[in-house]
Order: sequence, then structure tokens, then C-alpha cells
Amino acid sequence: MNKARLTAAILILLLTSCNLPKNQAASTPDIVATQVSMLLTNQPTLPLLTPTGEPQSSLTPEASVTLAATNTAETTATATTSPTDPREFLGSPDFIDPLDTGKSFGLENQSYDDDYTLIRVDNGSLILTSKYATGYHGWRTGGTRVQNAYIEAPMKIGDCSGLDTYGLVYRSPDYIKGYWFTLTCGGDWAFGYWNGEDYVLLADGSDINHAVLTGSNQTNRVGVMATGSIHKLYVNGKLIAEVADSTFDETGSFGAVIAAYSTPNFTLSISEFAYWTIE
Repeated sequence: MNKARLTAAILILLLTSCNLPKNQAASTPDIVATQVSMLLTNQPTLPLLTPTGEPQSSLTPEASVTLAATNTAETTATATTSPTDPREFLGSPDFIDPLDTGKSFGLENQSYDDDYTLIRVDNGSLILTSKYATGYHGWRTGGTRVQNAYIEAPMKIGDCSGLDTYGLVYRSPDYIKGYWFTLTCGGDWAFGYWNGEDYVLLADGSDINHAVLTGSNQTNRVGVMATGSIHKLYVNGKLIAEVADSTFDETGSFGAVIAAYSTPNFTLSISEFAYWTIE
């Protein structure tokens, strides 16, 4: 891509969706792994970015992780509420995006489509499809920015197996970086962040307290209560873990991430995003 074309592209594109391959990102400067479908009102213009580097496989020493206590008795995961469910004790949300249009995610009357990920808003849902089972991550964040809040979304997946991955993105300062709380089809979870060049894993584990509905065609309520540097991770109202990290401590946008490892055209559908502001 010559300098003139690159400059022109930077002036007209606002980056709101990025991709991260399983092992490495695009290997040449001319392959841009991020694009946008339209400008979001009153948002700054951001440079084009080709992510590089491999995900880190070990926990960073700065992160403090507390896992939720595991029930000793075997239980079956359900989507019912628990006494610790933030949705129950926080009252009515301060904000709900019903996704009746794609405006808040820059997808009104159009979709985002690259070599690996298709993202669109259709019939009141944000829908992400990971086209190939390569572990390539695609994500999208919207125009709403929050800092200290409980953020939650009901996440419905289609056919899947094993490590097929989906989850919540939040505190994204520039629509590129941000925290990821992800689940797999098999019920494992991970928490980390994309810093613009690398994925940094902060914590991961198996299904705590049987909170996650596993397998195909399930819906899990995925939530994060972020207060300062403390991040409490919830699934279906049950606390999974508490992680301390201050990499992104300012306001940021939120959205979703997806990656197919086993199932081509692995699909995630989200009917709403809600948040409760925490003072």
C-alpha cells in the first residue's frame, strides 16, 4: 500500500473491529487486519493497525487473581439467578442497548466483513460469525463508554465444540485495545487484554461452580463488574473469579469477541448490552 493511499485511508476510517490469529497476525504491511463499516459520530479518527505478535501463554506477575469457591457437590449448570447475581441486587440498568439498529456499533444498514469475521446487526441482535476454524479472533466495540460499572450481555451461540471461543470486551480506550472475558463451548474461561500488539492472559480456568451452560445452542449471561482495578467475572449471575489489574483504568467502549477453533462459521448472537454504573 503506497503512502498516499494509506494516508487517505486513515482519514476516512474509524477502527472499531480487529482480528487476532491463533498463532500470529498478518505478516505483511499491506494486509490490514482491521477495517470499519462506517464512521461513528463524534469519535476521533484512528490509525490503521495490523496486529502483530503471539498471545502470551503465561499469567503476568502483576495480576492478582482470586477464584470463586467451588461447590463440593456436583450440580447441573442452569441459567437461573443466584443470591450473588448483580442483576438482582443492582436494580434497573442505567443503560440498555436493545440493538434494534446497528447505529451504536457503526453497523446501521450495513455489515463488517473481512477475510475471517462477519459482524452485523439483524433482527435486534449483534451477530458475529467466525468463518474458519483457525483460532482467528474478531471483535467489535460500540460508541458507549463506561468506566466503573457492571456490564452484561446474554450471549447465544450456535453449533460449536471444544475451544470455540466467545465473550465480552470492555474498557476499550480506542476500539482496538481492551479487556476480554471469554468462554469456550466446552466451559473453560479466560480473562486478559489485547494491548494493540499482543494478547496478555491474566487468568483462566475451568467452569467454576458449574455456572456455564456448555455445548451448542446455549445462552449464557456474561458479565463483568469493573471497579477501579478490580474485575469480578460473572456467568449467569455466578461469580467465577476476581482479578486485579490496572492496565486499562479509564472509560472505554464495550462489545464482543469471537474465535472459531473447531467449528467453521461459529456464530454468536447478542440481543442486548446493559450496564449499571458503580460509584
